[in-house]
Amino acid sequence: MSRDSSRTRMGGLDALRGVAAVIVLVHHVSMTAPSVSAAYTSSADVAVFSPAWWVTLSPLKILFAGPEFVLVFFVLSGFVLVLTPLRRWPWTRPGTPDTASPTSTVEADSPGPPAPAPGYDWLAYYPRRIVRLAIPVVVSVGLAAAWILLVPRTGAGGAWMAKQGSPDLGIGNLLREASILGFTGRPDVNPPLWSLAWEMWFSLLLPIGVIFAVATRRWTPAWVAVLLATSTAGYLLGVEPLMYLPAFGLGALLAANHGSLLAWSTRLAARRGGTLAWAAIAVLGPVLLIAYWLLRPALTEPWNSVALSLRVPGAVLVVATVALWPPVQRMLGGRLLAWLGTISFSLYLVHFPIVVTFAQLFGPEHWWWGALVSVPLSLVLAQLMYRWVELPAQTLAGRVGARFSAGHPRPEAVPAA
Repeated sequence: MSRDSSRTRMGGLDALRGVAAVIVLVHHVSMTAPSVSAAYTSSADVAVFSPAWWVTLSPLKILFAGPEFVLVFFVLSGFVLVLTPLRRWPWTRPGTPDTASPTSTVEADSPGPPAPAPGYDWLAYYPRRIVRLAIPVVVSVGLAAAWILLVPRTGAGGAWMAKQGSPDLGIGNLLREASILGFTGRPDVNPPLWSLAWEMWFSLLLPIGVIFAVATRRWTPAWVAVLLATSTAGYLLGVEPLMYLPAFGLGALLAANHGSLLAWSTRLAARRGGTLAWAAIAVLGPVLLIAYWLLRPALTEPWNSVALSLRVPGAVLVVATVALWPPVQRMLGGRLLAWLGTISFSLYLVHFPIVVTFAQLFGPEHWWWGALVSVPLSLVLAQLMYRWVELPAQTLAGRVGARFSAGHPRPEAVPAA
């Protein structure tokens, strides 16, 4: 695979992250409409073709599927975080050429064998990852608290707005939310941070995820089935680790089999009807993401929970389509989507208090005015957050990681057997 194609593929995944962040924003904006938030509580009284029906029970739900696209974030994290160490496998032989890596790149006109890939530096990874996530999160909690102090939340304006009332601004709660780890409930001050707890847990468990991905290469279909069954059990039992962690594991399996899947994708595209088959896969992912909502009026428990668990394979198919099918990568190759991918993390962190603040200022009768203000303002503040907080955090994370690495040099390479 050429460097240009690899860059295009990763650019498509970055764009997907931007699309996911925007859909989370749109979802939260839609929840400020009382009829829409009521429809999330119950679909019994939702009139067909009403605004609430279009947003919650029609195929257009995919444009408002915020919780579902959080699972896309999880699969993306599993894929991207595992892919980097896999490029440098095995770590026990840091001087060994990375011939086993499915994503190693070799220039066609380069003389001789490829340069050996250095072993993955886990000592640098941990402080780098923690600093990279922690600084923007801490700043986002401070910004959210400032918005709440500026416009205190009353909880008026529908079922969803009622949940935002009376947040705890005590120093203990602020520190608890900013710490991320160990706080997997619903935060008061900046609720989207709930997903960052799972991101941090997977980040800390990454070596296990990588070993799991490598060890299961020969039995990938069986492990996919195990992880999907685990997530389904999680939804049936209401156990959050079982609900969410399999999504990271499935992303890790996608990374471990990336090379073979790319070869399969090429063969499929070359066959007669291959494009149609890929198009069906591309459609199936979003359909599974929102299958619960499309089927909700006709289902009762436990089938509601089973349908809800279909969002996990849906998220995997969405990520796999972007990672493996060039036409989708080209569709996601525009500058706007590239920019949204760049600011996606900052957008995810800053948008929620803005949406709630302006929904409250304009009231439930004029919620759309809040939407017209909060969406562009969220994008602007996300750009500022990226420029003045996230980029410096990335720079500091790199320096901290380098310092840890310099303090713990790797042992000399062990000659290959």
